[in-house]
Amino acid sequence: MPEPSPHLYRHLLVATGGAPHSQKAVERAVQIARHYGATLHVVTVVPQGGSTLMNAAVAFPGAETFEAQALTDDAARREAHLHATAEAIRAQGVTVVEHLIPALKPADAILQVAQEAGADLIVLGRKHKSAWTAALAGSVSDMVSHASPIDVLIAR
Repeated sequence: MPEPSPHLYRHLLVATGGAPHSQKAVERAVQIARHYGATLHVVTVVPQGGSTLMNAAVAFPGAETFEAQALTDDAARREAHLHATAEAIRAQGVTVVEHLIPALKPADAILQVAQEAGADLIVLGRKHKSAWTAALAGSVSDMVSHASPIDVLIAR
């Protein structure tokens, strides 16, 4: 088998939100970035749509204040996770670019950043154990892998 080109991947993108499945994706992306000497774009999406509970609570007085605080807290938590992840990757000698993206549709945001960054590989984790549960939940990794014009690696 021929040796892979040392420059097969130059710009990788990995999406992480802190869940165990996204941590696996980060670990795999770091391995690949180190192997190819690639830049690693780390993306954290801040969901902009309210949760079902939040949407139901809007009818109650003062709910909008509670919702705004919850969204602010979530964004701050995700930003802190992004920075900590990027620092840990830099400590391993990989060049990192951070992207904190507010979005209604995480898959669309990931694909947009990949295009803007000139990524040639997207690395994602997969939370769902079966295609059935992924389809029911609207798996981000499935949506990205089906719509992406570039390679997508689903780390398990």
